[in-house]
Amino acid sequence: MKQANNVIFEVLKKRIIELEMKPGDVINERDLIVEFGVSRTPVREALIKLSQIDLVEIRPRVGTFVTQIDLATVKSAYEVKKNLEGLAAELAAKRATPDEILALYEIIERFSKYDIVKDYKLCIEDDQNFHEIIRTASRNEILIDVLDNLNTKTARFLQSIQYVIENFEWFFESLQDIATAIKDKHSEDARKHTEEHTRRFLEELSRSFFS
Repeated sequence: MKQANNVIFEVLKKRIIELEMKPGDVINERDLIVEFGVSRTPVREALIKLSQIDLVEIRPRVGTFVTQIDLATVKSAYEVKKNLEGLAAELAAKRATPDEILALYEIIERFSKYDIVKDYKLCIEDDQNFHEIIRTASRNEILIDVLDNLNTKTARFLQSIQYVIENFEWFFESLQDIATAIKDKHSEDARKHTEEHTRRFLEELSRSFFS
């Protein structure tokens, strides 16, 4: 069973990433104590964890606030993610279980049914889920931790711009290529396809948002 501080951390993290809690919002500790039915300690512990991944800012004697989205940080996160997501895919091709591979194909199947404009939030969420499965399948805890941290920065940004996939045909085929390489245990291809996927994604965002 998860400890209370971890439960609060995960709930607030999801709310911040999905913009239920917006940049600049004040976080009221007393409200959280009442909502979760806990003492002040697990709430404070959860907020400290959120501050460590730059989702909240704790200002002593002032308050706790949801951080702003910094474009330079988002761009840097994508630049790092390109190689690390590729490494995760390479390792996943060697270590993924049949259930994890099945989960990748289930996501691809869902993508085939989405309206990419109307369902943009679901597209963002399932793209994150796809890469999270691969990270988990890498069985490398340090790599998973680093990529999870980077993902908090990029996922919130995509929600904030209401990102719609620009070239869906390419995007869909790219996911298929990655999943097939992992299924067939072609580790070099898995890495190559994942790095190309992230590189093209960054190029697309750069044209509109990053100088």
